[in-house]
Amino acid sequence: MRSPEPGALPRVFVGARRSWVAGLVALGLGQGALGAVGAWALTQLRPGSAWPIVVAVVSIVATAVAVGGLRVEERIAAERLGQDYVRELRRELVESELTPGGRTHLGITVARTTNDLASVRNWVSQGVAPLMSGIPLIAGSAIGLTVLDPFLGLGFLLPLGVLAAAMVPWARTAYLKSRRLRQARGRMATRIADTVGASQGIIAAHGAGRELGHIDSASADVVDRAVDRSVTVGALRAGGTVAALLATLAVAAVGVVRGLDPAVTVAAMAMAGLASTPIVDLGRIVEYRQTYLAARAVLVPALADAARRRAEHERAGTVAASADLPDGADVPGRVHLVVPGLVPDSAPLQAGPGDRIRLTGADPEAPLRLMRRVTGLDLPPAGAVDELWVDGRNVRAVAPSDGRALVGLAARGAVFERGTLRRALRYRRPDLDDATADTVFATVGLDVGRFPEGARTVLRAGGEPLTVDERARLALARAIYGEPPLLLVADLDRDLDAEGRERLARVLAAYPGVVLFAGPDELARALGARDVRLAAEPVPVGPDGGVADDDG
Repeated sequence: MRSPEPGALPRVFVGARRSWVAGLVALGLGQGALGAVGAWALTQLRPGSAWPIVVAVVSIVATAVAVGGLRVEERIAAERLGQDYVRELRRELVESELTPGGRTHLGITVARTTNDLASVRNWVSQGVAPLMSGIPLIAGSAIGLTVLDPFLGLGFLLPLGVLAAAMVPWARTAYLKSRRLRQARGRMATRIADTVGASQGIIAAHGAGRELGHIDSASADVVDRAVDRSVTVGALRAGGTVAALLATLAVAAVGVVRGLDPAVTVAAMAMAGLASTPIVDLGRIVEYRQTYLAARAVLVPALADAARRRAEHERAGTVAASADLPDGADVPGRVHLVVPGLVPDSAPLQAGPGDRIRLTGADPEAPLRLMRRVTGLDLPPAGAVDELWVDGRNVRAVAPSDGRALVGLAARGAVFERGTLRRALRYRRPDLDDATADTVFATVGLDVGRFPEGARTVLRAGGEPLTVDERARLALARAIYGEPPLLLVADLDRDLDAEGRERLARVLAAYPGVVLFAGPDELARALGARDVRLAAEPVPVGPDGGVADDDG
């Protein structure tokens, strides 16, 4: 289910959530009706009543128990509503990180999927949900009191009006303080993520004390802002409590001043007391609303950026899919690449089975940028379109299952998803059998037998318990698994030991497809590779957003 517009948060009242919201409204109305029954039962606790006292007492007790049961159901429905909404939003946030072109800091991502989503869940489950059930209950109580006596209804509503007026400035202050607290938490999260990521270097340099000092400073800022926010939050919550108490006392005072029947006054106080719970919740609801708004101010731009990148990725794919097959690109195993800004269309990179090409350039990052563009990790510049033809097929036009069978990538610093060793190897080609997996493990020299669970060993934290050398071998194994026609290797030798580098040369020399790599002179000489120098100039884009013609 997509957001209603690019970057907007998902709607609450859609799909199954509509029924849960309707259920919450019904629960609120049910509590109001039970309150009326309880109030009626109270009026029967007097001499001359047509109903026996025992019946009235039993009715009162049964009403109280029933209200308690409805409150339990209300909490369950509210939690379902909040969790379902956050599940959808969490998926969109993770999807935004899996969209080409994303560069969000790990600490920020963690903060968004924990603290910010907790703020959203609190608002939906403990803000929206109580409102859906509380408003009918408060309105029903006000109507019932007005029926008993108009002045009872007026006395009940007067404190609520004062509370509403007071909450307007408090809410704005709570929002601003929530924003400041959220920003401090984000800075602390990024600081912690950076520190943990660099822990080995910090330990080696005996810098733990200094880094802990930085963490303490960031934590102190969070503490100060949280305490400052608590003043406003406390006022909000206190306002709800005071309003609920005053509403009940006002009803009692009106009953005394108006000289109403004591039984009617007691019944009115019971109705006001039943509504006191949602009134007390109003302060907390406003707090959750402002915290949610602070989180939304961060989440909406992030989702909007992801939506923009997703649309650009789809647009580039649509345009590339309509490209005509270049001359000679239909030869089996043939590779034809035009990557604007790196490989000009006037001199496309072309190769056939058995070709070994080392990518070079004035910019040392250019080879990796080309490989990221070919594999879809990065988007082309605005208005530019990559032409990626492998084995006579347009890489951007084929289904994902076919695309991953055409290109394999092995890069330095490989990080793996959580799962077993065998799954990590077969991630590109889950359709291949286990015998093929065992053969590839042996080809790259990855000894899975050293682990007690063998190929069923679970990888965690990006690749543990593998060493750096073993991760590089696994990256190579995944890339050559299924022998894709185009193999991309980016500085993998830097992560391999001496035996691994020799094996890498043998594997690449015997590989049946096209190999594009970035690596040292020794590897290039061993493979008899030819060098292709990549450009590093930005693509000129015209006022209309299109790529400028070569002839101006």
